[in-house]
Formats: sequence, C-alpha cells, structure tokens
Amino acid sequence: MKTKGLNFEDDLMIKLRDPEFASAYITSAIIDNDMDFLPIALGDVAKAHGLSRLAENTGVNRRTLYKVFDKESNPSIKLLSQIMHGLGLELEVKPKNQKRKKVS
Repeated sequence: MKTKGLNFEDDLMIKLRDPEFASAYITSAIIDNDMDFLPIALGDVAKAHGLSRLAENTGVNRRTLYKVFDKESNPSIKLLSQIMHGLGLELEVKPKNQKRKKVS
C-alpha cells in the first residue's frame, strides 16, 4: 500500500528499509533470473539505507558501490556478500523446488 502523499520512489525507499521487504525485493530478481535488475535492486536497498553508511559499514568506497549498482557490473561474490552483510542481509542457497517423489 502506498503511503499517503509520497511518490512511488519515496514510498519504495521507506519500504526498503524493512529487512523482510528488502530481502523479498532482491530475492525476486534472483528467482526471476533477472541479472540486469539484480544490481539495481541492490542499489535501491543501499540508497534506502544510505550509501555513506554502507560504505562505512563495508569498507567499500562509494565510487565502487556506485559501479556495483550499475546493471553492466559483474561484482565478485565476495563483494556482493560484503554489501549484503553491510545491509543486514545474507545470501542463502537452497534446493530448487522439485516435484515431490511418490513414496511407495
């Protein structure tokens, strides 16, 4: 639901401060295999939390962060993990949903 009096982007920035919402936002890009949107989603969450604070928390300078959040970027898993940690999030790997095997 949109917060009264805010435009879409301001409303999104407020919602992205919530770890559950931010997690779902980033995860949706991964589930949809939208690797062009993934760095943008990470950038949106980072902006919502403040790039200066993220730079301080991660030890990654702002210039590098801006490059990571460009859709043409290809950051290392180490850097992504560092950024996610700085945002209070973590990467998770789990099995793909598979059809249930019938038990005999």
